[in-house]
Amino acid sequence: MSNDLFERLPLGRSLSLLAKTYFGALTKKLEHLEVERYYSILIFIEESGKGCSQQYICDHLKIDKVSMVRILDYLIKKKFIKKVQNPKDRREYFIELTPKAEKTMPEIHREIKNLNDVAFKGLSREKQKEFYRNMCLIYDNVETLPAHKIFVNYKKANKEKK
Repeated sequence: MSNDLFERLPLGRSLSLLAKTYFGALTKKLEHLEVERYYSILIFIEESGKGCSQQYICDHLKIDKVSMVRILDYLIKKKFIKKVQNPKDRREYFIELTPKAEKTMPEIHREIKNLNDVAFKGLSREKQKEFYRNMCLIYDNVETLPAHKIFVNYKKANKEKK
């Protein structure tokens, strides 16, 4: 892909092209785990400590509730997460990783690190940190603008046979 094309396209489209390519490679590396492309959700739950609510995940990862229900049902079916009733509010459930997921997380982290190493090849550690700082700055700048609420619809990944 040429710099010129990336500069002419809307920033969101350029980032979308990068994201599709990145997640395609990551999904291929980890397809044997049957996590589909829901690594981010597992990582988010893992980093939240002792579980978090479905709404909390939706709010922070900007995923609509309907898609989130499908994702969680899939991850429950594959035994990566479980729902645990909140003892203080029986209407609420916390989403927690299962022992199967906890055992799988080191491999997910390792493959993400390996893929990031390939993606950042030729960039110094300082340039990588600068990239993330710039991403956060751009996000913060755009987040302040009036906008329609847009959610990504997370359906099962369609993999082309090659």
